[in-house]
Amino acid sequence: MTASGSPSAPDTPRTRGLVRAAGLLAAAHWLFYTAEKTYLAAIGRLGMVGSPDPPASAYQEIPDVSAAQLGNAAVGALAAAIVILAITRAGRLVPRPVLLGALLLITLATAGAVALVAPHANWAHLALSAAGACAAAYLAYASFRRLPGTAHGPADP
Repeated sequence: MTASGSPSAPDTPRTRGLVRAAGLLAAAHWLFYTAEKTYLAAIGRLGMVGSPDPPASAYQEIPDVSAAQLGNAAVGALAAAIVILAITRAGRLVPRPVLLGALLLITLATAGAVALVAPHANWAHLALSAAGACAAAYLAYASFRRLPGTAHGPADP
């Protein structure tokens, strides 16, 4: 708080940089996810790279493993696109409640990825997912607060 009792304005260049870094980190997480799922679709495997292979019964439940993994890859690409949209001017074309809702869903999905990989002791995935979850949560918070660097924040100087 300043001497007058009102909260001080955020350091605009620093805040803008932090928000954009969070957006790029969250997008990197989802692009990595997309690349991994595309690779797994190409080899027809379920699961995650570096994790134990799922039981044979899992393959019997999914008729087309490659199509399922490509669907997962599409979800990852969509999440990355939304996150990038949230830190660019083009995001202003999306109604703010819609963009905030999408960011909330992406944050929850990223946190779900952390919970999914934690029991497998796949440390590389865990670290990337945890960093992505923190970045997505900060981006969602920044977008809610309309901080500089977000699509609906103050215009760039």
